[in-house]
Amino acid sequence: RRQLKFAMPPKKPDPKAAPPPEPEEPEHEAFGQWDGERNPESLPEGTGTATYPNGDTYKGVIRNNMREEKGVYTWKAPEEGKSGGSYDGEYESNKKHGKGVMKYPDGGTYEGHWKEGMREGHGTFKYPNGDWYKGTWSGGKKSGEGTYFSYQGSCWYVGTWTDGEFKEGVWKFKDGSCYKGSFAGGRPAPGEGVFLFPNGNRQMGKWVETKVEGDEEGKTNVFWVGGELVVGHAG
Repeated sequence: RRQLKFAMPPKKPDPKAAPPPEPEEPEHEAFGQWDGERNPESLPEGTGTATYPNGDTYKGVIRNNMREEKGVYTWKAPEEGKSGGSYDGEYESNKKHGKGVMKYPDGGTYEGHWKEGMREGHGTFKYPNGDWYKGTWSGGKKSGEGTYFSYQGSCWYVGTWTDGEFKEGVWKFKDGSCYKGSFAGGRPAPGEGVFLFPNGNRQMGKWVETKVEGDEEGKTNVFWVGGELVVGHAG
């Protein structure tokens, strides 16, 4: 039996990293050129391609000058060789609503459910750095049950999320070990928790918050102070 004490690594994964903001889509008042079906009054109605004054395009269904049902919206590229982003999915009253795939200008992608233009319900977000989150969303933020994988840290955060942050669950590592407890600000919260190891051993302990020496901004770090290592059996 032995006692462990260590600090969080300086380059810890950041599971609270937020996806980029949603690009703006013009309202129906800004409706531009239309090449497609029309109603008896010769107004856009049905399937076709819209080209907006700002250079964006939409291929899909238009009802009452609004994007409805299903379509593909492509934002104008900011410059040659770069992407402005695109959305391929369902619409309601000009907003992303239902199922759809959003490709962001920075290379990130989201595939899942939407409500009134925001990520809502179950979906998967893949970050351009190799990270990903799969789980539930509310108001465009990670909320409810979900899993976040950190490519750089080679670890997983599995559990409960609130307002975009990991709050309670399991921090899993590639060697098979894990930590169970509460989290705050992208790291274990001060207080009690338990480490579990692949060989069946476990260690109860607590995270202690301390100020970073010499830092004038009041930054803090957390240190794990473990109790006795309890020997168990794998499997």
